[in-house]
Amino acid sequence: MISIPNFITVLRVFLVPVFIMAVFYGKFKIALFTFLVASFSDALDGFLARKLKQVTSLGVILDPLADKSLIDSGYLLFSFYEKVIPVWLTVLVISRDVLILFGGWLLSTFGKFEKIKPTYLGKVTAFLQFITILLVLVSVNYGIIGMEGLYVLFYLTAIFTVASAVHYTYRGIRELNGG
Repeated sequence: MISIPNFITVLRVFLVPVFIMAVFYGKFKIALFTFLVASFSDALDGFLARKLKQVTSLGVILDPLADKSLIDSGYLLFSFYEKVIPVWLTVLVISRDVLILFGGWLLSTFGKFEKIKPTYLGKVTAFLQFITILLVLVSVNYGIIGMEGLYVLFYLTAIFTVASAVHYTYRGIRELNGG
């Protein structure tokens, strides 16, 4: 039987194509609602997994993939289709994700799977990436955030994204070299 947190994560995976189609067809209120539900479910599944002591290997893998699918699709759509997020930021966000996936694969290959854990810097980065998409959605829906305000957030997100990528790279190399 599937655990409740994993079930919620799977539901979040199914929200990703809904989000993509909503943005693609200009249904930004639906996209915002879908993004908010997915974000809430991310917090809920993590909380329940810890509270119910139902942290599983599937959840450890599926949860970040669900998050990255949602975030990366948002960055891609709002860079190349809606042209709100600068392409350079999307390249940074996705490059960091590819780097982390590659690093995780390397650590797993060398039997250090248990060493793959998010850091505080990584969590702040993920939060800023979520907030960036959220505020872009609020902006395209309601126009209450100007491009100047969004650009401050874009630069802040970029700084943390690069710092996090460097930090994870350093930690991964240190682990592969014996700790």
